[in-house]
Amino acid sequence: MNFSEIQIIGEDETFKGSKSKYVWLFGGIFVFLCFLAMHYSTYISFLFPISKGIPYSLISYMVVLSIGPFIILITSFDIVSSEIETGSARYIISKVHRSSFILGKFFFLFLVFISVSSGIALISLMYQYSEGNTFQLKNIVLFWILSSLYLGCFISIFLFISTLSVNNKVSFTMSAVFLGILIFFILQGHDNYLKYLTPFYYGAKNIDLMTGFPVGAGYLTVFESLFSMFLYMLVFLSMSLLAIKRRDL
Repeated sequence: MNFSEIQIIGEDETFKGSKSKYVWLFGGIFVFLCFLAMHYSTYISFLFPISKGIPYSLISYMVVLSIGPFIILITSFDIVSSEIETGSARYIISKVHRSSFILGKFFFLFLVFISVSSGIALISLMYQYSEGNTFQLKNIVLFWILSSLYLGCFISIFLFISTLSVNNKVSFTMSAVFLGILIFFILQGHDNYLKYLTPFYYGAKNIDLMTGFPVGAGYLTVFESLFSMFLYMLVFLSMSLLAIKRRDL
């Protein structure tokens, strides 16, 4: 692994890669969907206490939890498989380490969606201010960190699947099936241990915290969620690195 090589791969994806515009486009669509959810949230304002106003960070977080995985799937399923399918991966890994190739791809996607989370958080903060709600910067920061890690989990999952796939069709099919399995796991109920295998569970644990910064035991819940999502992301990223090293390209 070479940090300069990772930087080169990441910059190439960001500024020169044909996929860059495609990823930023869907990132922009994602931000726009969150904006629409916040803009039209006045129609469901009766669901929230009048004294606290509309919890825009909660609404944004719900959109991230529900739509985020599908946006990540669309933008990342072919991040490696397209290079393998066209044969360009063979040329790239002759110039850089295989681990640098994977990490550069990962950090490109991760930084894009960190930026997306930042944009959503900023819009949420602006709506809070414009509506005269209590200024909750801590909640916005918490939303940004949790959303970024949550989306990072799915980036690492689909990156791993893309690394295993021989072409884009196989990668998309496997990614869609795997996402369906994760959704099936989380729908099995609160008492089912399969929920612990999904990022959905660790993301959803923090829904209640979006309406108020954690106090007391809430800090432990946040720490557990952050650590679990980071570990989840690390495990799949490590499997991607192992897979690319053992692949015959």
